Amino acid sequence: MLEALLTSQTIQLQASVSNWKEGIRIASQPLVELGTIEERYIEAMIQSIESNGPYVVITPEVAIPHSRPEKGVRSLSMSLLKLDEAVDFAPNKPVRIIIVLAAIDNESHLRALVQLTQLLGEPSNIEDILQISDKSVLLDYIHKHSKEEKI
Repeated sequence: MLEALLTSQTIQLQASVSNWKEGIRIASQPLVELGTIEERYIEAMIQSIESNGPYVVITPEVAIPHSRPEKGVRSLSMSLLKLDEAVDFAPNKPVRIIIVLAAIDNESHLRALVQLTQLLGEPSNIEDILQISDKSVLLDYIHKHSKEEKI
């Protein structure tokens, strides 16, 4: 399932962003262009972090911003932005991988989330991803590892 959501259309590599809000906006743009989320979903994710703190930073270097489905999700989707330079979501919360999650309900995204957790739960995988500088190589890496699901 992860390989169906993270595609060449939804993965981006970029040198840097000026702040975490810009990171979320850029990471979300492919989903807006594909029509799977509305612009208001981006603002809802930002507002959620402003209200609740950087809870989306799930492990060092990785954030998974998301919000409620009714805030502008049209269909289940996911996008990834890998940065060369970390952006701080809060003091001591540097992030280089931003994965936007847009879920349509409380269940349909769970399989992809489990695959993502397995991929990112291994620190060596995060290090590998951070070293990759080519989109097709990153895509192959994610797809290879998402097939190794243990569900």
